[in-house]
Amino acid sequence: MSEEMEASSASRQEIALRLPKLAIEDGNWPNPNDKLDRRSEIENLTPVLLNAQAPLVLALEAPWGGGKSTFIRLWRQFLTYNGHVSLNLNAWEGDFCDDPLLPLLSVLDDWLSEQREEGGAGKAWKKAKTLAPGLLKASAVAAVKAGTLGALDLDKAVEGAISSSAGEVAGNIVDSFKSKVNSLKRFKELLSKALEALPDNQSNLIIFIDELDRCRPSYAIELLERIKHLFDIERLVFVLAVNREQLGKSLQGVYGPNFDGESYLKRFVDFDYQLRVPDVSGYIGGLLAQPDIRKRFEGHQSLTAEYKRLFETFVWLSERFSYQLRGINQLMLRLRLIIRSIPERHSFNPQILVALLFLREKNSGLYEKFRADPQCVNEVIMFLLGRDFKDGVFSKEFPVVAGVMVGAFNESDYKDELFRFWCEIRDKYSNDDKRYSVAERIRAIAAREDGWDGEGMMRTICGRIELLERMHISA
Repeated sequence: MSEEMEASSASRQEIALRLPKLAIEDGNWPNPNDKLDRRSEIENLTPVLLNAQAPLVLALEAPWGGGKSTFIRLWRQFLTYNGHVSLNLNAWEGDFCDDPLLPLLSVLDDWLSEQREEGGAGKAWKKAKTLAPGLLKASAVAAVKAGTLGALDLDKAVEGAISSSAGEVAGNIVDSFKSKVNSLKRFKELLSKALEALPDNQSNLIIFIDELDRCRPSYAIELLERIKHLFDIERLVFVLAVNREQLGKSLQGVYGPNFDGESYLKRFVDFDYQLRVPDVSGYIGGLLAQPDIRKRFEGHQSLTAEYKRLFETFVWLSERFSYQLRGINQLMLRLRLIIRSIPERHSFNPQILVALLFLREKNSGLYEKFRADPQCVNEVIMFLLGRDFKDGVFSKEFPVVAGVMVGAFNESDYKDELFRFWCEIRDKYSNDDKRYSVAERIRAIAAREDGWDGEGMMRTICGRIELLERMHISA
């Protein structure tokens, strides 16, 4: 069978290339797929929030791609398992709305509309919904336009209200404001009544707000304002999944570089919880245990030993470049696609593949240089090692990667020799001006003529990486 036919056959296999979302079973806890061991965090946080004096807003903080959404899904699974009610709003999905109050009301409606009116909670919510149009920003605009025959938008109406020649418009605005204040007060009273629908063993309702830092800055602020002014009632707890530093910076893009976004956000948050940094090693190990990857390595005796090296190299480079979970997922997807595209009867070097995937993403210029001329391999090695040449910590497998990149070797004692040499480098060399002389020594030690076409393999791997880049894959 030709390589093309073999690859085509592989492409017809029904393998889910994207990593599946964490499976959630409402009647099950702990979740067997919780690779980051979030159980203790969730179980410790839950009683605090369920029994805290509300209203309360907690910021669940982690970097972009740090696992906030998965943490919320697990948390809600635990709440459901214990018979508790929780609600979830993906703020980014409602980013198109003029007023973020509407998605908030919709989430509440999904739960409270199921309550029977004779119980009091359902009836109270039905009345509260009749007040909602008067609280929406769009209806405020409509009210002003109605009072001015549709000639003004909201901003112009406000300007006219403070003008001596616009008394009639000002009167309409004042009346509208008073009406809104009364509606807001009544809305809070009815919502408090509706919260009686909570189970007897649950003091507070937890509403999770996810993807806030992906929203338009103006929309994110309006959502926080709505929470602060409309939902500051007893028994309501909000958990905001957010990268507060990033959100603060995005606000500066709207309101100017001197705007203190982080201090401004503190107005809305009562306390923070920094999501625990996950065990990257355990997470990557779980991803590499996917059936299609494991089967590929188990199917070739020559690749069995490479599986461990692939794992260690992936972990080391992820930590070296401070990758978050989402970035790891994206690289893992690319890795799986490339492995799947290689005919099964062909062997390959997974360490080199992983190293080049990281290089392509972290230094595309150097990657292109290496792709055109593999003779710049020493520069690649030094980049992957990083600036902490003496004190930096790198995988014990990296000497093997470096050795394969600059030449070919098969003898185990030769690998030991190279490893000892890298230990010498780590212990004795730290000055930048010595790095390239050291790199030349690597070439002298590692380069051998044993018939292995290392350059050809690397060109093949680069070609497959480029194919993936043209697909514009994201996770």
